Amino acid sequence: MHTISGMDYVYIGLFIVVLVAALVGLSKLDAGTKKKYKREAYKLLESSTYEPKKVKDTIKGLRLYGGRWRKDKECIQLIERLQSKIQ
Repeated sequence: MHTISGMDYVYIGLFIVVLVAALVGLSKLDAGTKKKYKREAYKLLESSTYEPKKVKDTIKGLRLYGGRWRKDKECIQLIERLQSKIQ
């Protein structure tokens, strides 16, 4: 039988630290991307002219980063306002 040595605990601890750091980093990247799409949506709503492709891409991004289970209410409102601008 193999017993767990002290060095094995160090490796397990380092692995857990790396996983937590990756989770934190990914959540920060996700939040930054969502903010980018929100800024773009506000710019498009304020402008008098717009490119339909840019509006559609922004709506896709807001849907993607707006949340699956906990929807961001601001993203939902921005999507509705952008869709009414297209129509």
